[in-house]
Amino acid sequence: MSVMTTLIQRHKSLLLLLLSTCSFATLAENCTTMPSSGGVYSVINRGSGLALDVNTSDTSGAPDVISYQYWGGTNQKFAFTKGSDGYWTIRAQHNNQVLDVLNSSQSNGANIVVYDDWQGDNQRWQLKASSSGGFNIVNKLTQKSLTVAGSQNGANVYQNDDAGGSSQRWYINPVSGSCGSSSGGGQTASGLIGFAAQPGSDGLATTTGGGNVSPTVVTSCSALTAALNSTSTAVIQVPNNTTINCHTANRTVAACPLDCGTWGDYGKTWYRLPVGNQSCSELGSSSNNTVNVTRNDSRLRVRSNKTLEGLGSNSKIIGASLVISNDRNIIIRNILLEDINPALVEAGDAISIDDSSHIWIDHMAFNKISDGYIDIGNSQNVTLSWNRFYGYNPQVCANQHWYTHLFQNSQVTAHHNFWDTAAGRNPKIDGYNSRVHMFNNYWKNITYFAISAGNGAEVLVENNYFENSAKPHWNQGSGYFSASGNVYTGVSATDQYRDSGADIFNDIQLYPYSLDNASSLGSQVDGGTGPQ
Repeated sequence: MSVMTTLIQRHKSLLLLLLSTCSFATLAENCTTMPSSGGVYSVINRGSGLALDVNTSDTSGAPDVISYQYWGGTNQKFAFTKGSDGYWTIRAQHNNQVLDVLNSSQSNGANIVVYDDWQGDNQRWQLKASSSGGFNIVNKLTQKSLTVAGSQNGANVYQNDDAGGSSQRWYINPVSGSCGSSSGGGQTASGLIGFAAQPGSDGLATTTGGGNVSPTVVTSCSALTAALNSTSTAVIQVPNNTTINCHTANRTVAACPLDCGTWGDYGKTWYRLPVGNQSCSELGSSSNNTVNVTRNDSRLRVRSNKTLEGLGSNSKIIGASLVISNDRNIIIRNILLEDINPALVEAGDAISIDDSSHIWIDHMAFNKISDGYIDIGNSQNVTLSWNRFYGYNPQVCANQHWYTHLFQNSQVTAHHNFWDTAAGRNPKIDGYNSRVHMFNNYWKNITYFAISAGNGAEVLVENNYFENSAKPHWNQGSGYFSASGNVYTGVSATDQYRDSGADIFNDIQLYPYSLDNASSLGSQVDGGTGPQ
């Protein structure tokens, strides 16, 4: 059978392309750089120059995989997703099935197909860079290499013991762009990476906030409140060198006094507001007697389809809690939030996110906040990037903030953030529906714990820097950690609470991202976080 006859039978749509252009789709260069997790690639055999191809003439439930001249069809495009164990899923774009060793066979010559993903080891692959070019693609179950039977169109693909030949070496090329780039989604031109850049169950493909609508510049709390609470799509800007003061008149509340001597901070009193039926003795007070204190915070509701951004390194909002509840598609960036009842506990978060989706918090700074700096509950598609959390607060016991974050039953990416001199909850992650990916972050002088996980929460901790920080990743009970590439110095180097090794994230797909070397994160994150 001639090559042209085969083309006609296998790819009828290609015939029209050939007649009109007399050429095949353009390939990226033969790439030797590791793919980005979540990216979409063609897989080109080094020996034959032909592409990994799902045979569209095979209509069975487990279509055969062959090699074929690259022409750009979805049956020649594969999403590469790296699991927490370091192995990859290779997913065909035209039918969403994954590369699979048929029947989990251990034999040389066993056929390669695509099949529904049941998370079997015969569907997971290791990518080994070859010194002679390309990658050796090795099955997790069998430790045998992806091999092509010849250099002709339609040559079968199977597994075999590795012999180092070109028929077992593959270039992994982005379907558009150059080596080291990806067209698979996950990072926008604006720098958004992670869950907030991915499609979600809310129907959004990514997070755009107010998009390109004409901005509204605000300089007063009343104008800011009205703009954030509007149901219209909006971009709201705070000018540089501007402080928006949202403090109210003082109002009296009942609080429980706490003696800081418990923490070795003698002569200082700290105040906590009881919640619900809590008694003062439950909260650590010497009696159940309350005292009157004052608070002066505002709560500003942030509605869907909003961007709130500062226009320089000195854009500031004081005294305001930003509340996101049952909303979606919100971007908050480049502003300092501070001075929310810093002598009290339970008297206002900086940002609270509940039952919401597609939220991006970027290049923010937080200082002297009563309660959570960013608390997240029952929310999806959230990314926190390049934020700075100042923990030093002379008005609380031991001069360190105690309750920086609580993430409950939420899907969060946190990268290139800096937790600087706090006590605990940096963050605390809780709940069976929590999937949190933390990479390239920096913790410095954390006295109680950096990250904790409990009650089924799953956390992926990659290439972070822990400097003199207690309990770097702590399983508080039924929490699950996978950790790799991290640097630990000071007390972090000897701390016993560095839990790892769990099998996590099997129910989700990660996205394209690249990992910085953890050893360089101190200066990089210190200088790059917060408003710019």
